[in-house]
Amino acid sequence: MMKSFQLGACKARLTILIIAIAAFCFSSGTIGQEAFKIGVVNTEEVLKASDAATKATEQLRAAGEKLQKNLEKIADDVRVLQEKKTKTELFVEEEQTADLNNEILQKQQEYQRTREDGQQALLAKERELLEPIYKSLEDLIIKVGKDENYDIILEKRLITLYVKEEHDLTQRLIDLMNENNEKDEKPE
Repeated sequence: MMKSFQLGACKARLTILIIAIAAFCFSSGTIGQEAFKIGVVNTEEVLKASDAATKATEQLRAAGEKLQKNLEKIADDVRVLQEKKTKTELFVEEEQTADLNNEILQKQQEYQRTREDGQQALLAKERELLEPIYKSLEDLIIKVGKDENYDIILEKRLITLYVKEEHDLTQRLIDLMNENNEKDEKPE
């Protein structure tokens, strides 16, 4: 309940801030007799359509699947050992199953270590692969903003209810990201 109230309050403050910015922009534009140019971009859509981001995402997915297969194999080993212990317990003393208990414990610890190390490696690889792509997108947004004389470029998904097609820069940025990726991949 408290979390939804805080989220609602945050959204309300954001809406008020955006209305205030828009009011300032429109009022300063008419007072100074100059047009105020606003653009929007759906960065998530740009990244989804970006060849570089798609390749990076595929590489991360493949690494995640490989980690999952390794974890499943270790989990299967633990199940086999537990079944063996259950069957053995019926016919021998508890002291004689101590070795199986140790093996099970070691495999469980191996599972935990493999999972934690794998998740850390995936996060590090994600940063390595995606940070340059995010930086490239940020640089392109700034370049388009300067080159085309935009006063402000907003994230389309945040609050935009309507925008003229000519002010939506999403497709233009998708094309630019992919053009830049092609230039980067061509050998010189």
